[in-house]
Amino acid sequence: MPPRTIHDTMMPEARGLRYDECEMALFRAKLSYHATIDERLAAKNPNLTSIADAQARILKLWEIQMQKGRDMAGRDESRSANDVRAMAQYDWRYKTLENAAMKATGKC
Repeated sequence: MPPRTIHDTMMPEARGLRYDECEMALFRAKLSYHATIDERLAAKNPNLTSIADAQARILKLWEIQMQKGRDMAGRDESRSANDVRAMAQYDWRYKTLENAAMKATGKC
């Protein structure tokens, strides 16, 4: 067996890892929400509070949609085109609200 190089030992090989863009988009949205929610609620700005509430609702509905997709995957069914479109729409809505919140805080 040839000796392992430093490059071989630095990163483990990904085996059986599946990348799901919808799952990653939800993960990034949750990170963004949890990183900013306290600051937005503490600002006492009704627009930021409204945006935070809307984002919370979007994340909840998005999570329900993802769970539905996971349940279907458990039954060896793939996501329908409508489910993929719905999740893309949640992503778009969340990002649009995030952009509006950034403009409201002046952190563009």
